[in-house]
Amino acid sequence: MVQSIVLSGPTASGKSSLAVEVASSLGLEIINADSVCFYRGFNIGSAKPTAEERAQVPHHLVDVADPLETYHAGRFLKDCKERLEEIHSRGKRAIIVGGSGFYLKALRKGLWDAPEGSPEFRNSLADRPTEDLFGELLKEDPVQARKIGPADRYRLVRALEIFHLSGRKPSDLESGMNEKTDPSFQLWVIDRENPELMERIGLRVEKMLDQGWVEETRHLLETCPESRTLRAVGYAQVVRHLKGELPPGRKVLPGIAGLREEIILSHRQLVKQQRTWFKQLSPDRSFTLDSDLFDLKEKLIQFYQ
Repeated sequence: MVQSIVLSGPTASGKSSLAVEVASSLGLEIINADSVCFYRGFNIGSAKPTAEERAQVPHHLVDVADPLETYHAGRFLKDCKERLEEIHSRGKRAIIVGGSGFYLKALRKGLWDAPEGSPEFRNSLADRPTEDLFGELLKEDPVQARKIGPADRYRLVRALEIFHLSGRKPSDLESGMNEKTDPSFQLWVIDRENPELMERIGLRVEKMLDQGWVEETRHLLETCPESRTLRAVGYAQVVRHLKGELPPGRKVLPGIAGLREEIILSHRQLVKQQRTWFKQLSPDRSFTLDSDLFDLKEKLIQFYQ
């Protein structure tokens, strides 16, 4: 059995640049596990690897889906294992990089049995407000509702779909998953001290806006307004800015300054969610950068040599 490291961590922690550095020096290839990077056209706001980085190190599962497709965990798991098999057949090895909890969970625990999607049921929910869907799920499955939160419409719809089609609570189905961890994948999580990470988030958002994030999102709104990925963290705030919508119950600075603060806030909230995911996934190793950077690099070299 050839093992692979899944290198994850909160947004802006530096996992992608570290992976490129290590992969370049060790002759590894990188498999993407970031949910937004799967989609073509979502470049700036996803911090997608640049053309230079992709020329330096082979990247897989980047730009593999159109904006209107749904790239789900099942497809990722299949594609990831196929890429690994092909990479290993050439005598190479790979490192899997990303912070999207569902995809990491699929690698670690496999997929749980749930009913196929129902377009008819989803259409029946189309006109209902997201807060209404959250309220219904909170009544039927409070554990799953609190796990998803009140703003993630896609996952709320899916949870209600599972409940109505199967008659079982999604939280019960998840709890029945195989608790054994797939030994093919070792989860290594990197993080930073909170003040440092928050500073990095601010600088990153500033850079993305300077690179044309608003213009990129405007183009995506014009060409694929129904794309679910436009509701991803960061993009959702830019969409709201372009539509002139204000978040309910909160004052926002006008113009780009207000947009910047909204994106930073959404990323801070994302960090909390990601850290919760990582705890649930029981990492094999955890590192705090920069204090553990030398130790992390040494262990990566030892693992892949």
